[in-house]
Amino acid sequence: MSSNEYTFRIDVFTPDTLPMARLAEYMAALAELIGHKESTHFARIEEGSARLVSRVEEQDAPKVQRRLEAMMSANPPKGIAKAFKALDDMLAEDNAVGEVIEPAGAVIISFPGRERPKALTFPAFRQDGSVDGQVVSIGGRDKTAHVTLQDGGLTYTNIALNREVARELAKHLYGTKVRLFGSGRWERHPEGVWKLLAFTVDRYEVLDDAPLRDVLAEIRSIPGSGPNGAGTYDELMALRLGDGEIH
Repeated sequence: MSSNEYTFRIDVFTPDTLPMARLAEYMAALAELIGHKESTHFARIEEGSARLVSRVEEQDAPKVQRRLEAMMSANPPKGIAKAFKALDDMLAEDNAVGEVIEPAGAVIISFPGRERPKALTFPAFRQDGSVDGQVVSIGGRDKTAHVTLQDGGLTYTNIALNREVARELAKHLYGTKVRLFGSGRWERHPEGVWKLLAFTVDRYEVLDDAPLRDVLAEIRSIPGSGPNGAGTYDELMALRLGDGEIH
């Protein structure tokens, strides 16, 4: 092996059994992991388990070595961690495990693939609660109307409500955020993300979008009101942000 070559080994394939389309996907993901794409080149596939060999030009070899070593650190950079996950997901799909071997012959990165712990799955459940957002769509031809909410990067769909509530809610289309109360059906994805499958609205309220500083100033203007200390605003902001969410 050349002093500047890295090998990505996939245990379940050989050069004869690795489909060309899948090879292209692995090579693209491997290029993201190695980085320095202008100076990294595909060299060959070696015999035995499919071994994809990449050659790095001399000037960038130390950078690639440090980049790959960073993957196994306690806090790898996000870009490398994303590339690692893409490769590991592909290996798991192919019921494979893999590894990256450095020029000296040592394994520098191991991919658990099929051997990684199975993600916990939870059945969908129904629970009373609320969802917040701006009304961006509302309508329906039958007795049940449907609304779509947007809250930053989140979009809530499959929200049902009766026509009477829909008529009132339509007044706030593209307006101030609202909070919908009702019963929702939720599903937890293996990566920990919660997805709203369906929601039935009982009632709603319009949220006050005034800045906290303005609200606090209004409270202070009331004779005998409590929060008048100089640090009250900072204390309230600390409470709002203490759990990482704005309430």
